[in-house]
Amino acid sequence: SRNLLLPDGVPPERQWARFYVKIYRAEGLPRMNTSIMANVKKALIGENKDLVDPYVQVAFAGQKGKTSIQKSSYEPLWNEQIIFTEMFPPLCKRIKIQIRDSDKVNDVAIGTHFIDLRKISNEGDKGKVE
Repeated sequence: SRNLLLPDGVPPERQWARFYVKIYRAEGLPRMNTSIMANVKKALIGENKDLVDPYVQVAFAGQKGKTSIQKSSYEPLWNEQIIFTEMFPPLCKRIKIQIRDSDKVNDVAIGTHFIDLRKISNEGDKGKVE
């Protein structure tokens, strides 16, 4: 649509692109038995469960995807990829990656990291993100 307002430097004929986020593994996850949630777990299921059931949630350009849950693992191995479809170049400049502990009561965020697309872009044809 020619009426679309785009920032300076963004071509009006933007192409659709697929963004592949590959999640390999995590290591050094913290023990969760010191958290408030561990006390809630103890009250509900009668045990102080310090094992985590981690998964990774990725958010990009208003979309969310997540990996499978790795039960009772402090060094989970996924080797999975999450695919986002978005216009190129994307107007959203950051990918949010969050590792979470899956729980029946309430999933708890263990750690959050943002990837700035401007720092990982290619200089090649149509590969540069401004």
